[in-house]
Amino acid sequence: MFRLLSDLEVTLNELLVACRESIDHFRDATRIIAAERMAQDLKQIADAREYFIPKLENQIRELGDLPAMPDPDKEDSEMLIHHIGAAVSDDYTHTLLQQRIEAEKNILVLIEQTKNNDEDKACGNLLEDLELQVKNAIEKLSVLAAQSPL
Repeated sequence: MFRLLSDLEVTLNELLVACRESIDHFRDATRIIAAERMAQDLKQIADAREYFIPKLENQIRELGDLPAMPDPDKEDSEMLIHHIGAAVSDDYTHTLLQQRIEAEKNILVLIEQTKNNDEDKACGNLLEDLELQVKNAIEKLSVLAAQSPL
């Protein structure tokens, strides 16, 4: 049986995929970044984001949909590009941090779109908490980027 997804289901799934991808990219970045303290900070961001995955999945299920998964080929190719960039660059850290900041900003856009589609405010607290975590991640990444050489 085929059913149309609501705008909320679509944006929640897009948000879930973006969050899953961000976790994978943060964890992959820990293998590229030479500074142990910086790698630990990225791992902490990924760990904090991991908390939201089951909550987003449950919210999607409550709406009657199944949670979406990232495209593994797309993710693998993006990570391969990062590894190649790191291999041919003297210091890829600043570039990698800027890419993570942009990805986090994209997640903020998805959160806002999801809020706009959440007419009944069923996801209100979850989205507010996730938004705060993303903003904290952007702040941390910005500090790290300012500390890394260009």
